[in-house]
Amino acid sequence: MKTTGAILSAGVGIALLLCARPAFPRVIDGVVALVNDEPVTFSEVREEVAGSLGLPVGDADVFLREERDAGAILRWINGLVESALVRAELAKRGQAVSEGEIDRAIAAVRKENGVDEDQFTELLAREGLTLASYRRRIRWQMERGAIVRALKFKDVAVTEDEARAYFRENEERFLVGAEVRLETLFFPLSEGGESASEEAAARARFAAKQAASAVRQGRSLEDGLEVARLAFPAARIVSGDFLPAEDLLPAMQREIGNLRSGEHSEPFFAESGVYVVRVVERRGGKPGEFAKERESLVEELMDRRSEKAFADILGELKKSASIDVRL
Repeated sequence: MKTTGAILSAGVGIALLLCARPAFPRVIDGVVALVNDEPVTFSEVREEVAGSLGLPVGDADVFLREERDAGAILRWINGLVESALVRAELAKRGQAVSEGEIDRAIAAVRKENGVDEDQFTELLAREGLTLASYRRRIRWQMERGAIVRALKFKDVAVTEDEARAYFRENEERFLVGAEVRLETLFFPLSEGGESASEEAAARARFAAKQAASAVRQGRSLEDGLEVARLAFPAARIVSGDFLPAEDLLPAMQREIGNLRSGEHSEPFFAESGVYVVRVVERRGGKPGEFAKERESLVEELMDRRSEKAFADILGELKKSASIDVRL
């Protein structure tokens, strides 16, 4: 059986045959999939991995060629296949997301955070992102939203009564003045006043993603730690007694505001490290006001419904598509 690295290397070998075909207007460096005769290339997979894991493109190339889990590679490719299907459907409907729309979306994010272009680029770099990889992420988010609005808008719309019911289901998240007890998986990016290298920061982000994936599958945070330490030995679990939520780092306050007791966050960056946090329990505090949370709750509930709607859309698009994954 071929290893994944060998398979991907072999994929580059078919490039010369495919480059000659006039249907492909861009340079083909190695085709790993065809979606309705449009290629998904190795370089696109490499750029996607680099942007997601916060790796330089060269390191992502090494990462992919040394990866021995074919399933992991297929997940990266599948994401690009889905993106190609959605983009083609939007183009067919005359609703493609333009570069100008992406520019405006990024400008809005900068304005919301009160930073100029240079400062924004620095903030992205702290999370292992380039402006190009961030643009790809924004494009994908906008395309997902556009296809859901086009095909499943009625399925994701939220009424006032539904928003109120959702508020009641999640009322502990909005307690004012409550104390919270946390369990945190911590990936330090600086020790003894010394900042981590880009390579170490990339390893921390990758390890945090692996740990979060394990926990998402029903395993404990301790199990997630064991998984994480294979890539980042300095990872550790931090836990403590109850403390006021207002005393936490701002980034952590935002994350736990989305969690009920027993739930855990996705990896996020805050000051000196990468975190995956689990809310053990809350106590005290006064009930929050629905009016203050209404807008964010409607958006959150729509996002949840959009996930299902989007999965249904992808299922239909795949049924009618020609998809050839070359692994």
